[in-house]
Amino acid sequence: MIVSCLLTQDKCACDFASITNKDQTTTSRHLKILSEAGIVDFEKEGRNRIYKIKNEQMRQMLLNCGVEKLECCCKEC
Repeated sequence: MIVSCLLTQDKCACDFASITNKDQTTTSRHLKILSEAGIVDFEKEGRNRIYKIKNEQMRQMLLNCGVEKLECCCKEC
């Protein structure tokens, strides 16, 4: 779900707890694993980390592997 959301738009790490219905610790662990695997990257904006798919090549590889974009991955939509 995290990767699917990031295929649509960059997101703050703090958003994923509500998106996935998991606690912050769990989502942080998953984001760390995705980052270490070279799938996602992040930029710091103040105290927040904004996550994104690492690059266009990774984006295309994920799409070719069948990962679908979630057009609306947040409850606010």
